[in-house]
Amino acid sequence: MLKHVGFASVTLAVFFAFVLNACSVTRKINAAEILSKTKLEFAELSLDSVVINKDLFPQKGLGGGFLPNPHVIAFVQDFAKGILEKEIGKAGVTAALIADNQSTDTLWIKNVSATLKLDSILDLPIELKDTLMLAPGKSKLSIFTQMPIDKRLFKIKDIQFVRMIGKLNVSLEAAGEIVELDFDIRRNISDEEKQALADKARTSVLNSIVNDWVGAILPQD
Repeated sequence: MLKHVGFASVTLAVFFAFVLNACSVTRKINAAEILSKTKLEFAELSLDSVVINKDLFPQKGLGGGFLPNPHVIAFVQDFAKGILEKEIGKAGVTAALIADNQSTDTLWIKNVSATLKLDSILDLPIELKDTLMLAPGKSKLSIFTQMPIDKRLFKIKDIQFVRMIGKLNVSLEAAGEIVELDFDIRRNISDEEKQALADKARTSVLNSIVNDWVGAILPQD
């Protein structure tokens, strides 16, 4: 009798495990179906901010008057020639996406773990911290990352495409179970976009360096 009860318990546990697994598979299929009806496209790629390393130039002489710092002058001259010997800081980058959910259901994106690839020049890790809701229709999503400011900055003009590849953690309800799905989207970059991005990067770097230098030599209150 005890053996019979034990066998029944194991059988019941296996049954529940099977049911739970089947439900999980069903949820994944449903989420994948909604995502398959959602078209993700890049709207734009933009450079938002530049932070230059504080120890980029020797501090000696910066506060001693209005004479130009030779290190700053040398850097600006090299930068104008496309020379950047080391990483000098970080640039904030935003990838704006348009999600067109053509289904009648809502999908909640809980997290994104992916790589933003700028051709073969840069691979930038991206993550999404806030939950995004993909309601039926079009939604705009913004994903942020940082790129190192080094010699690859001058290769932006050679970028042919931008690609995002990774995993989405989604749920069918706001507080629903997480389902992991793979995704891979890509878009070619026009010459106008590349030029605008390259110009913004160069201008932002130079402005940041000039502002930091001027701020350093001005008298403090």
